Amino acid sequence: MLHGMRVSAYFTLATFVLTAPCAAAQQAAPSPGVSTFNVFLGSNFIGFEHVEVSRDDNGWTIRSQGDLSLPVDLQNQLFQVEYDEQWRPRVLRIVAIRANTPYSWSTTFSDSGSTSELQQGEERVQLTEKTPPGSIVLPEYFFGGYEALAARLATAGIGDEIPIFVPPQGVTVARLEQILPQQMETASTIIDARMHRVSLLNAAAPLAAEIWTDARHRLLRVSIPRVGLDVAREDIVLASSRVRTVTHAGDEDTRIQSRGFSLAATVTAPVHRPKPETGWPAVLLVPGTDSTDRDGTLAGVPVLGQVANDLADAGYLTLRYDRRGTGQSGGRGESATFDSHTDDARALVRYLDRRDDVNKELITLVGYADGGWLAMEVARRENRADRLVLVGTPSGTGADWVLEQQRTMLDRLGVADAERAETIALQQRVHEAVLGEGPWTGVPETTRQRAETPWFRSLLEFDANDTLRRTRQPLLIARGDRDDQVGPHHAQRLTQVARERRRNTTMEAVTLTELDQLLTEPPLDDSSSYDGLAERTVSRSFVDTLTTWLASLP
Repeated sequence: MLHGMRVSAYFTLATFVLTAPCAAAQQAAPSPGVSTFNVFLGSNFIGFEHVEVSRDDNGWTIRSQGDLSLPVDLQNQLFQVEYDEQWRPRVLRIVAIRANTPYSWSTTFSDSGSTSELQQGEERVQLTEKTPPGSIVLPEYFFGGYEALAARLATAGIGDEIPIFVPPQGVTVARLEQILPQQMETASTIIDARMHRVSLLNAAAPLAAEIWTDARHRLLRVSIPRVGLDVAREDIVLASSRVRTVTHAGDEDTRIQSRGFSLAATVTAPVHRPKPETGWPAVLLVPGTDSTDRDGTLAGVPVLGQVANDLADAGYLTLRYDRRGTGQSGGRGESATFDSHTDDARALVRYLDRRDDVNKELITLVGYADGGWLAMEVARRENRADRLVLVGTPSGTGADWVLEQQRTMLDRLGVADAERAETIALQQRVHEAVLGEGPWTGVPETTRQRAETPWFRSLLEFDANDTLRRTRQPLLIARGDRDDQVGPHHAQRLTQVARERRRNTTMEAVTLTELDQLLTEPPLDDSSSYDGLAERTVSRSFVDTLTTWLASLP
C-alpha cells in the first residue's frame, strides 16, 4: 500500500521502456568512461544527463546526474546502480527532486527478489518484488540505466527477451526484433553503430523503441517515437554528425552558403533519363523540427531520403538538407529564430534557381510535418518558389500546437488527471511569460532558461493560418488517414484557409489512404511494436500522388 504517495507521478514513462529473461552468461564488457546525453521530447531540448560507467573487483557501477525541465521537471541529484560481473543488479539508489518535491529510492537485490524503500517528505514506503536475478534496472527518466541494457543487447539474438525492473511497477519484458548496422559520420571519424529495435511488451500494448550502441557496447541513443522521446549522446548531436541511411546513384553532397555559415545538403538528380531541354523540375524538401538529419529519419524510417529517391526516379531533381545546428550544417540552432530558418530555406531555393540543370519555372517546396510552416513562410516571401506542398502539417499558432502536442504526450504517458492539469497550467504560464503576457512567477529557473530563447518565442508567435492565407502558389495539402500525430482537423482548417486566399490559385486537398505520419503503411492492428515492421518504407502512393498533381499544373 502506497498511502496516497504520488509514486505513479514519478514512474510513468518507464512502463513503456521495459524488457523478459535472458541468459546472464557471456555478457559483453563495455568500455568504462563518461558520457553526456541530451534529452528531447518532440523537437524540444528538455535537459541533459551526465553518465559514468566504471568497473572494479565487485563488478559494474553506473552513476549519473542531470536536469530535465518541463514537462518532466526532474532534478537527478544522484542515480547509482551496481551490477556484478554478470550484470546482475545488486543495489539501486536514487536521490532526486520531481515537481519541486524531494524523494529518494533505494533497492537491494538478491536471488529471491528485491526490497525497495521510497521516501517522500516524512512518508516512507517499503515494497518487495519477485525480481529475476538478470533484470536490467530502468527507473523512469534516469537514462544512465540504459548503459546496462546496451551491454546486454550486445550479446542478445533476435527474439531474445530481457527482464526489466522498473520501480515501483515491477518487471516487464522487451523483445529484440531486429539489429541494423548503421554508420554515423562526424567531423573526425565514422562511428560504426548498431540499432536494436525492440518491442516493449507492456500490459496495455507493445511499444516500439530503438536502442543504439557503438562498437564499445556503450549507449549512443534511445528513441521511443510513440511518446516523442529521443535521448542522444552529445557527440552524435553535434553539427558535424550525420547518420548515413539512404543513397541514390544521383546523389551529390554539397554545401550551400547561408548567412555566415554553410548548410550541408544532398542533391539527388535523375539517372538513366534524358534531361529536358528546359532543365529538371526541382523539389526542395523542408524537414520538420523533429528532424535531426537531412534524410528526415523518424522511427527508423528515412522519410525525406526515400521521398527524394522516389522523386528522382520519377524525373525530379531534389534537394534535402541538414537544418542549421544539426547534422553537418553550421550555425547555432538555439540562437536562431523562425525567420533565421526561413532565410536558410530561401538560400536553398535560390541555389536551385541558379543551377543550369534546373527549370527555374518549376521549383516546388514540399514541407513535411511542421516543416510545412517553414515552407509556407518561404513561399510567402520568395518569388522563385513556384509550387507549395504541405504534408501532415498542423494549422493554427505555434502556441496552440505546442500545447496540443503536450496533451497528446501526457495522454500517451498515462499521467494522472491532477498532474496532467498541473503540467498543462505550468506550460501555459511559460507561454505567457515568453510572450510578455505574464510573469515568470512559479516557473522553475531551469525551465525558464530553456524556454526564454529567440527560437521558442518565434515558434509560439507563428500563425500558420495567417501565413498560408498570404501565399500565392498552387497548393497541395496532403495527410495520411492513419496519421495519429497531426489530426484531420488541421488539414481541414488549412484547406478552408487556402480557399479564402485572395488570389485565384489552384488548391487541392488529398487524403492518403492507409498511410501514417511517416508516409508508410502501418499494420492493420495499429500495433506500436516493431514486430513485422522491420522493413517499413515510404509508400510509393505518396510520390505518385505528388507527381500526378505537379504534372496536372499548367
